[in-house]
Amino acid sequence: MNIALNFKYPINQSCQVGDIAYYVQTQDVPAGFKVNSNNNYTKIGKIIKIENIDGNGDGNIDTTKVTIVMGNDVTAPVGSDFIFFTKDRRINESVIMGYYAKFKFENNSRGKAEMFAATSEATGNS
Repeated sequence: MNIALNFKYPINQSCQVGDIAYYVQTQDVPAGFKVNSNNNYTKIGKIIKIENIDGNGDGNIDTTKVTIVMGNDVTAPVGSDFIFFTKDRRINESVIMGYYAKFKFENNSRGKAEMFAATSEATGNS
């Protein structure tokens, strides 16, 4: 059975088809925000479609519709539940494999120069 959940646009940009959606029940606390009402989370299922929609018909995207394959034994989330997702570690690995980078730093000035730091960030694009 498929379930469609609508969210205010935009949703987290790393959410993609193939991710697994979960929810946890929440409750209001006196400080004015919601917290996890219990430590149990429920797996909804695999995300199969993500659509950005102009729900008002004004030419602006305002809603993201996420379609999930939900198991028959799963209770659907309600409006106050917190929805989140996880990645398949077999697909979205966080280790660089099979690639390398080579850098060469040169000082072309005649004066003294010091380099205090050099950093790099690599991100998979799968």
